[in-house]
Amino acid sequence: MNTTILLIDRDSSVDRKLQPAFAREGYSLEYVAPGLDAIRAMLVDEPDMVILGLGPQETDWDFCRRLLAFLDKPLLLLLSTDNKLDRVKGLEFGADDCMIKPCLTEEVIARARVLLRRSAHQANRSNRSYFVDGNLVIDLTRREVWLDEEPVRLTPIEFRFLSCFTEHAGQVLSHDRLVNYVWGPECTGARDSVKLYVHQLRKKLEPDRDRPQRILTRRGEGYLFRALIDR
Repeated sequence: MNTTILLIDRDSSVDRKLQPAFAREGYSLEYVAPGLDAIRAMLVDEPDMVILGLGPQETDWDFCRRLLAFLDKPLLLLLSTDNKLDRVKGLEFGADDCMIKPCLTEEVIARARVLLRRSAHQANRSNRSYFVDGNLVIDLTRREVWLDEEPVRLTPIEFRFLSCFTEHAGQVLSHDRLVNYVWGPECTGARDSVKLYVHQLRKKLEPDRDRPQRILTRRGEGYLFRALIDR
């Protein structure tokens, strides 16, 4: 399988410069602009490393911080800055390496190769599992939920309900099946609690909890979690 690298940069000319050179080295370089689509592409496509172009604006650093919350692969920063201390800032943020633009394509490739080789031999990088559906990102390993790039606070029981829904997305789940998943087969008399927790999840995850788009009621059957985007 080819090594894949995700390039995230506001300047698409960086992709036009790097893509042919990386292709000659046997690497597949995919480009996306910063934003929610970039985070979704990283989680869904699972590249072997990420190259992120950053400008001096604080919004760019805010995006870098959000990206690192999900990233468990090597990150190489390409900085557009006159302040060389920004390299230190990038490393303190959690990047594996930093370079200042303009930089030689050959050096970018060399540093990427080093990071990929190092990553292949690191056993301590986590094997994290995600569910991604448009503006909804669920880190099933860390039990974290993000909606529109903002964290959503769920109680442990709420997260177990959500985990059950996403694990069985597209399937109708009866009250008894949800109770069994969340509290175990020995639990009885919790059917009324299901409605309460579904209401709470809708309140936190649905734009309009009275007209839910993801957590749907199937009268007489139970509930169905519908992904808004085909995965």
